[in-house]
Amino acid sequence: MRRRAGSLAAALLVVGAFFLGFMITRADSGSPTATAPLRADQPVRAIDEVRAVLLSSYYRWIEPDVLRAESIDDVVEGLDDPHTVYLTEAEYMSLRETTEGTYSGIGLTVGPARRGLLVTSALKGPAREAGIRKGDVIVRIDGEPAGELPFERSLALIKGDTGSLVRLTVKRPRSGSMEFTVVRRDIELAPLSARLVEVGERKVAYLRVYSFPEGASGRIERATARLVARGAKAAILDLRDNPGGVFSEAVATASIYLRDGVVCRTDSVHEDPLTYSVTGLATHPELPLVVLVNGGTASTAEIVAGALHDSDRAALAGERTYGKASVQTIAELRNGAALKLTTAKYVTPAGADITGLGIQPGIVAVDDPLTERDEALRIARRTVADVLAQS
Repeated sequence: MRRRAGSLAAALLVVGAFFLGFMITRADSGSPTATAPLRADQPVRAIDEVRAVLLSSYYRWIEPDVLRAESIDDVVEGLDDPHTVYLTEAEYMSLRETTEGTYSGIGLTVGPARRGLLVTSALKGPAREAGIRKGDVIVRIDGEPAGELPFERSLALIKGDTGSLVRLTVKRPRSGSMEFTVVRRDIELAPLSARLVEVGERKVAYLRVYSFPEGASGRIERATARLVARGAKAAILDLRDNPGGVFSEAVATASIYLRDGVVCRTDSVHEDPLTYSVTGLATHPELPLVVLVNGGTASTAEIVAGALHDSDRAALAGERTYGKASVQTIAELRNGAALKLTTAKYVTPAGADITGLGIQPGIVAVDDPLTERDEALRIARRTVADVLAQS
């Protein structure tokens, strides 16, 4: 079976993957029916519940043969949608924990690699203390080959009870294979970090946004305001390795910097096309802005980048984004598991469908994960200097 959620670049494996999108609010009674209606007073097989959720909420029409498959894995596999995934009870619990501010883990951000998981950063925490560093490739987790595991399975394996051990086999360039035993600790999840940086003789706000959980936009707005009050004349919004999160937070974040205009448009077989515009409550509509992205910038992070880029509100620097033009919903099932399913597709304000294509920045800024230098950020800082010089 394919790696069920696994190709999402730099999905912040153990810092948190926030895939919560719209909540399911209604079913379309006009949808084709392949199963009998579910009754709360009768036992329900998980596969029948999955079928019912897909029929009521999946973003496109489903071939009847797919719904007639005999296992949940076969039903999900038949959709040919890497972003629709059945989560076991343990996997769902692990995902829920990452949206609640803390989790027990080791503190790494990772991206996909041919043989496993590429460490894109080692944050302050047990993994870094044990010696794991940026550029390492995790090839085994407790003896299991990381390159062959579904994403949620990898997440569940690396996370665990506080004080327990996880054994990682790591490949390091020019050093070969290395073994690490890491003690899991409670890790506090911060959706962003913010600080002032010097660009020439001017101060610039640097906002590294790791994900878009509930409340992220408020934190971004407050951080921007705080740094502007301290003298920032421009801002760098760093969305690298940001896998996305809550859809409404993306709209609210774009609305901080955009006075008017469209953020994105969505479409689904179960609802009319919808246009999402900014709130009209922009607090920093004139602040010069550079947005930094890479191949790990996905989903709602791409919505923010696309909205600011298409409106000519920000200079876009970095590498081509991931290209995930879809919105996911988490549907909790009666057996404690859940179905993460695609409920809508979106296009950028300019009407571009970025599925599989991503957004190509006008300014190329590539970072080498095998070095400690942040070359992409250096280019973003030079871009800010150019923007300020022209303002």
